[in-house]
Amino acid sequence: METQEAGLKTVNNTYMESHRILRTPSALVRDALLYIQEIGEMVCKEPRQNWRNSLDSYLLILVKEGCGTITVGEETLAMQAGDVAFLDCHNPYSHCCDARDPWHILWVHCNGAAMPHLYDIFRQRNASFVMSGAAEWIEPVLQNLERIAMAEEPDYELYESECLTQLITLILTRKAEKTGHISGDTSQKWEQIHQYLEEHFAEKITLEELGKRFGISKYYMLRGFKRKYGVTIVQFLNQCRMNYAKNELRFTDKQIDTIAEECGIHDSSYFNRIFRTTEGISAGAYRRQWRN
Repeated sequence: METQEAGLKTVNNTYMESHRILRTPSALVRDALLYIQEIGEMVCKEPRQNWRNSLDSYLLILVKEGCGTITVGEETLAMQAGDVAFLDCHNPYSHCCDARDPWHILWVHCNGAAMPHLYDIFRQRNASFVMSGAAEWIEPVLQNLERIAMAEEPDYELYESECLTQLITLILTRKAEKTGHISGDTSQKWEQIHQYLEEHFAEKITLEELGKRFGISKYYMLRGFKRKYGVTIVQFLNQCRMNYAKNELRFTDKQIDTIAEECGIHDSSYFNRIFRTTEGISAGAYRRQWRN
């Protein structure tokens, strides 16, 4: 039996009981924000393999009760109550509940212009697409997202986007805190490196010297820093330098060459190239825009 009203679809059959809300985003939301494509809840009664391929979507599945498996490509991982999976549905995937302990799951299919970049950060920071024990902090946000979707109050798309942003932020940040793949001591070391770069960005810093200062290999440091912060050490250094440069351009009358030197960049053409890459305009144009 199937019923459908105002985007809410309920299905009761031999295999499952489920309800889902389908969404068609407005043009503004599709171009500028994160949005729901489908959100729902399912209680399985017996195993059923669901295969998908080449969906323009990103899927979050939370196991509320029971257990099952998720397969992405040739990798199959077991999931149990409290686990959460985050998948890029452009790639082939499937999921199936366990025959002896069928699962009860919550899910949301979502998308948006920023989602490919956000998912790349997720995979950089996580060796697996399954997060063990993550339901404790994801379920309340996911349930709130479903309530917003069901209510369809004025500006609901904006509230859905806000809630989705909170959900993705939790996935990207809380995972490392609770069940990350690096120890507490090593995590503290990344924070120390981060702070050191913020304070010494104007100095000449080589990766070899930085690794020696903090007692880790250059290549391990490069991988670990990017996994934690989503940018490379060189990219972060340039961010620090550009933040300083923008402040000086706006609030002082210093020459651009002088500001470049103070940033630790002794080649003014290289400074201008970095500035244009990050801001889209030259340092001189930035100064004129913000001081006018």
